[in-house]
Amino acid sequence: MLKTSRRLYKTINKNVYSQCKRLQNTAADEGQSARQKAWLLARERYQNHEHIHYSSVLETKVKPSFLVPEALPAFPDDWMDDYEFYQGGPDAADKQGTPDPAIAASKVPCSGCGANLHCSSSSLPGYIPSEIFRGRTRQELQTITCKRCHFLNHYNIALDVEVAPSTYVDTISRIRDKYALAIVLVDLLDFPSSIWPGMQHVLGAKRPVFLVGNKVDLLPRDSNAYLQHIKDTLQREFIKHGGGDGLNIKNVSLISAKTGYGIEELITQLHKTWAHKGDIYLLGCTNVGKSTLFNILLNSDYCRPEASDLVRKATTCPWPGTTLQLLRFPILRPSGDRVYQRFKRLVSERSEKAAMEKERRAVARETGATGAAQPVATVGRTFDRRDDISDAFAMAGGSKPITTLNDRQKAYKEARWVYDTPGVMQPDQLTPLLTAEELVKLQPSTMIRPRAFRLRPQMSIFLGGLARLDLLDITSSRKKFDWLKVFVFASENLPVLIADTQAAEKVYNRYLGTPFLGVPMTSEDFSKPDRLQRWPGLQCKDGDIVLFNEGRNEGRLNCDITLSSAGWMGFLLPSGHSECRLRAWTPQAAGIYRREPALIPLVDRLVGKHIRYSLAYNTTKPFVFKK
Repeated sequence: MLKTSRRLYKTINKNVYSQCKRLQNTAADEGQSARQKAWLLARERYQNHEHIHYSSVLETKVKPSFLVPEALPAFPDDWMDDYEFYQGGPDAADKQGTPDPAIAASKVPCSGCGANLHCSSSSLPGYIPSEIFRGRTRQELQTITCKRCHFLNHYNIALDVEVAPSTYVDTISRIRDKYALAIVLVDLLDFPSSIWPGMQHVLGAKRPVFLVGNKVDLLPRDSNAYLQHIKDTLQREFIKHGGGDGLNIKNVSLISAKTGYGIEELITQLHKTWAHKGDIYLLGCTNVGKSTLFNILLNSDYCRPEASDLVRKATTCPWPGTTLQLLRFPILRPSGDRVYQRFKRLVSERSEKAAMEKERRAVARETGATGAAQPVATVGRTFDRRDDISDAFAMAGGSKPITTLNDRQKAYKEARWVYDTPGVMQPDQLTPLLTAEELVKLQPSTMIRPRAFRLRPQMSIFLGGLARLDLLDITSSRKKFDWLKVFVFASENLPVLIADTQAAEKVYNRYLGTPFLGVPMTSEDFSKPDRLQRWPGLQCKDGDIVLFNEGRNEGRLNCDITLSSAGWMGFLLPSGHSECRLRAWTPQAAGIYRREPALIPLVDRLVGKHIRYSLAYNTTKPFVFKK
């Protein structure tokens, strides 16, 4: 009786549901099958968008919040009141301060960017208004940050300053004649575009190098050995694009300067390989995370305990070129006793970290949260900074509080230093073309979830308004496969659009500055053309890209095509003898490289089934893959 009631209940629900759907879809013929109706409904979304076969904006049916440009922060009129030395200017109406070229510049560097403080011109690095700069002693200036760093830290506003590109090269060229170790940082989401081709000329052939890949927490895990494969790929690309013969690479590390992952291991390798032999320079292109790593090392076992509170943190923000001169902190000499104390601390924390890692992975598998899937680690301190000083800020005895590090003291005469250097502008990077708001949206905030699509000949796939890739033709010994499987590795904030190749330029010009391409962003109503008039558009790289597949690929990607700072695409050709011809487009045709083998070769494990009547595939939870 109970089973009969259940069957009747299901039948009634099914009939009611079918009747409601029939009423909603009045355009469909009642004699059509369910598949035909589903296909018609899928095509209705694109009936007003000629030449478009797929749009992530139309498929989600939800307008992503990032496509509505955020209101720019208001330019504060009372920002000078934040400085304790500001007593008010002679003209109360002038709230932005006035420059005074007659006052000589100081030799005190800004603690945020390293540029020498002055009040001569507001367009030069290190500027602060004369109302604050005038009459300040050296000790007082050491506690002041320049106007640019102040706005970045307090208001998230990037002010333009005039810095010639040659200035960056001249600054980091100081390492050429010094006995020092170079820590070369590379952005794992943007290489080889974040590898400076002139690095070998500055470092020299025999310079010891630590190669460090940053932002590893944002890369998806396609196998249990994925970290080793990423290391091998990073070292291969570094040698190929200006890193020399590789004999001077003493260590390759993968870290996340944001979550702290891999930092403790990096410090251990520095103690083991370099110890206290000489200074260390953090080198790399803009926006690879040098200043963030500098700040982490400043509060770790690698910095002398008494200096951690006295050396100010470097200014960090998504805008490229934040650090303008050298910043530094003293290295803690790793004596045998200190190395042993550090080893005991790491061993004591091992079981707790393993339990947290196990729990993190379980949550990622159960919930599918990409935040839980990202590798995270804490960076601890073995030595209490108060072991070396009683209290640097005490007022006992009438002494003034110590607020800055005096590197002229006898204790620092034989010290070794870690230097944070300015980032080099790489011509292949797109960051100089983007606004601060666009840079924030371009950078993934959580682990990348690969998006997969079927691309047929004479179809073009757009990655926002930043890149385009055309599939010109494909041939395969398996005749039923007339499509190419494409995997997109980029921020979820960048929409994907697939259109006919013949009309690709027309589609791009029509939808640029709208939610369908997203970046570059215009005004809130997407009507002001000012931003688009300055946009260089997309240019094609000379020569087509030809991919081959001989035999079985066993689910491994054939290669990656990097699309500068926008991201990259991986390609999986059909098994058997197959060949395809591609054409890539980016602004000024910059940053287009072929990367073999692919960085995430087994990404096919990380996508779900093909969505019926669509060119897309479903995404899956992190760590869910077939072994």
